[in-house]
Amino acid sequence: THSWDRETIQLIQTLIPKETVLFIADAKINFDSFRNGMTATVNSKTIITVNPDTREASLLFSYAKEVSETGGLDEDEKTEDSITDVYTVSQLKQKAQDDQDVFFGITYSFISKLDLDSSVSKVIRTRCTRCKFLVTEEMQSCSNPLCQGRDQGFSSTTAFDLLVDFTDHTGTLHTCSLKSPVAEKTLGCTVKEFTRLTDDERTTMKWKFLLERCKIYVKVILPSNTMRTKIRVVVLACSLADPGEVKQHMSALQQRL
Repeated sequence: THSWDRETIQLIQTLIPKETVLFIADAKINFDSFRNGMTATVNSKTIITVNPDTREASLLFSYAKEVSETGGLDEDEKTEDSITDVYTVSQLKQKAQDDQDVFFGITYSFISKLDLDSSVSKVIRTRCTRCKFLVTEEMQSCSNPLCQGRDQGFSSTTAFDLLVDFTDHTGTLHTCSLKSPVAEKTLGCTVKEFTRLTDDERTTMKWKFLLERCKIYVKVILPSNTMRTKIRVVVLACSLADPGEVKQHMSALQQRL
C-alpha cells in the first residue's frame, strides 16, 4: 500500500510492525509495473481502521504472530559469500541494541546446546504447506481458520526445527533457530534418515557438534516491539570451523577491541 497523503503517512509512521492489524476500505488496487505486482493506493475515500475489534482481525493477528515467532515467515535474503563481517557473541548482542534493522554476520562459537536426543517433536516439526501453520502429523487438515487451502486437499511438510545455543568467550546466544535445509546440511542427514536413528545414534551425532568450535553464519532479527529485549537469531549455515581460520579471525577481533 502506498500513499502521498500527509495524514495517512503520519498515521502509518506511528504503527508498530508485526503488532498492528489494519482494515482498509475503499483503497484503489492497480498493477504497478515498477514493483511488478498489485499495489493498493490510499485516496480521500479510503478508511483505515487500526486494530479493528473483530473476530477476523483477532484470528489474523494470532496467526501472524504464531507463524512469525516460529520462523515460518523467515526469508534469507543473503548468501554465505555476501556475509563477511565477523563478530563475537557480545558484539552481536551490542549491534542488535544499536541497530534498527536486520543484520547478518559470522561468529566462531561453540555449540553449547543441541538437543538432538530429546523428544523428536522438539527436533522436527510439521507445517501446513500453504500457510506455514504448525500442525501435528496426525492431523488431516490445517487448524488455521485463515488458511486459504482449508477447502482443498491438505498437504504438509516435515522439517528440522531446532533451537540451539552458541557460546564463545564473551557470552552465549540462546535459542537460535536452526531449520531445514540448513540443519540437514549441518547434520549430514535428512529428516527421514534422522527419524530412523536410534537414541544412541542421535546422541553420537549430538556429540559430533556439541562443544565444538563452529563457523556460523547468522541473521539477527531485532524485536518488533521496543518493550521486548530479546533478539532472534536464525542460522544460515553452520559447519565445524578450521582452527587456522579461527585463530586468524580471533586475532583480528582482539585488535579491534
